[in-house]
Amino acid sequence: MARDAGVSVHHGPLTRRKIAILILAQVVGACRVFDTGKVRLVALWLAVVALPWQVAYGWGQEGHKLIARVAVAHMKPKTLAALGGLLNQGETIESVVSWADRVRPQRPETATWHYINIPITESKDWHKYCPETDCVVSIIGKLEDRLADRSLPREQRREALLFLMHCIADLHQPVHAGDLRDRGGNEVPTVYRNYAGNLHSLWDTGLILGYEKTDPDLEKRLIRHASAWEFWRTRRGKASDWVWQSHAISRDVAYPNLPQGRPAQIGEEYARAAEPYVERQLRRAGLRMAATLNHILGR
Repeated sequence: MARDAGVSVHHGPLTRRKIAILILAQVVGACRVFDTGKVRLVALWLAVVALPWQVAYGWGQEGHKLIARVAVAHMKPKTLAALGGLLNQGETIESVVSWADRVRPQRPETATWHYINIPITESKDWHKYCPETDCVVSIIGKLEDRLADRSLPREQRREALLFLMHCIADLHQPVHAGDLRDRGGNEVPTVYRNYAGNLHSLWDTGLILGYEKTDPDLEKRLIRHASAWEFWRTRRGKASDWVWQSHAISRDVAYPNLPQGRPAQIGEEYARAAEPYVERQLRRAGLRMAATLNHILGR
């Protein structure tokens, strides 16, 4: 199973300067907690700088794959056939759902498509937090239009499909919608199960990896067949409605439950409180991805 790195930066490419700042933040936070015992502090510092520092965007690979499995389980046969005509030979929904993250360094104009930093104190207007380069809320409708336009070349529609699937998933990650002046949790160092990261990467990947160890039935619950009522109820609305569900979880769960001190020592109490919300958002994302593609490709 792939494991994403602890650093998650969704404001452009990760530079050496950003890496240095993040490492320093981890070490400074550690100094505040472990301010006695030079040996313990040096050991902790070495552990932090030895981490495989890479970029993790949106839900981690594991989260995106789970969402893709939920979506595929609820797609119409006609939708699946249309997807087969758009994807390249050997590609599957699971294999391409994280493509938008992989090409992001080469496509910097798409960086802002993955998130929107709405302050957790905001309750009505998302537009003023969406840049001219688009955000995860505004780009989804545009990608839907491109995918639906059969006059476009296949490669352009394929690219729209890959971005659309990924952005629908990212929209449902709570700290991709809520912000406390910390770049969606990127500036909040955390430690969870001896895994040094930050609040953003915790919700991207850390919590999901933890649940897979403690809750073997998670995937089974996620991909279970939705009743007609659940599917209809979940697919209602659009991105500008769905973003407020993610925002509310960020406001009511992700931030207020954080332990004091930095790095925040994330225990099982925090993880257990977050699990029903993580599960709900993963399932919502999958069902809405399926409903969106069924509407565009399955008619």
